[in-house]
Amino acid sequence: MRAVNIAAYCSGDFGPGKCKTHIQDVQQSGLTTIILWSMHLGRAGDVNPSGCQAIAGQSWGELVFNDGDIRIVDDETFNPNNDPEVADWPHDLLQMKQNGSHVSKIFISIGGWRVCDFQTIEYMLEHGMQDVLRRNFQTLRDAFTIDGQCLIDGIDLDNEEPVKANTITEFSQMLFELGFEVTFCPYSNPVQWQGYMQTLWDKGYKVSWWNLQCYSGGAENLDPDELERWVDALSQVVGKGRGAAYLVAGLAVRGANDSNPQECPFGLGGVCESLASVSQYSLAGGFLWKYDSVLSNAQPCSGVVPHMSDYTGAIREGLAKHQPATSDTAVYTA
Repeated sequence: MRAVNIAAYCSGDFGPGKCKTHIQDVQQSGLTTIILWSMHLGRAGDVNPSGCQAIAGQSWGELVFNDGDIRIVDDETFNPNNDPEVADWPHDLLQMKQNGSHVSKIFISIGGWRVCDFQTIEYMLEHGMQDVLRRNFQTLRDAFTIDGQCLIDGIDLDNEEPVKANTITEFSQMLFELGFEVTFCPYSNPVQWQGYMQTLWDKGYKVSWWNLQCYSGGAENLDPDELERWVDALSQVVGKGRGAAYLVAGLAVRGANDSNPQECPFGLGGVCESLASVSQYSLAGGFLWKYDSVLSNAQPCSGVVPHMSDYTGAIREGLAKHQPATSDTAVYTA
């Protein structure tokens, strides 16, 4: 059976001090990619008058995980608050790739709904603060490098803000030059994301894949006509017939109360059935929104509260539904 990318977005339960509780669960989950959500960009001044104002105590471009008080990098300094849990975070995350785990990649996501991260990046790029961004992300990379290997493989761009195209491409190029992989996490406007991808591709910067949201604002994206638009947009960049091999389709799990629909692993309307309905495309994989909700959910599916391993099994089974056992179309390799 071909290798598929099975990913999950992981929020506050996987931050400093908390993630160590879930290391064994991750190792046994069947996931291949962990996406830490979300790293936010600090701003010391107003970015625009409509909602992106300065945040007290923050500096431009500091990196803050998930909640405003979890400061990761500021002014080229890792762990500026000397928090012992932040200090231990890289070593805790490293264990998620060890002891027989299927996890081979860990990404950090930037952005989300109703945040100002990309408008902050745009403001910094346009006001002479490129080097601040670069130095802080270099510090992040250095802090998560253990025995010469950075355990953070890449940065996922979850831009849901109105910014200029060159904001995405210039920031992506910076990340590539620092040695990170880059993935995109769109939910609408495939032509726009195609443009970002093409600009980078033409310069030799190869975006690894797209995490396509198929819930909430992107709930229609697994409909054949809509999915075809996404596949075609990617194929315009990576080559005819190759677009699906760069597309990872994402679904919301039972208990993800910020998203809709919420799906069980199996059964009518479940993750397996949803992905089986598009398995003929040979997608690169599937992702789940989000791991934290699987951990906290008490709602049963067919009488049993599902675990992450149930969801990863559903992704693998669904994507294989209409595929020959020897298919190797997907570009992702574990």
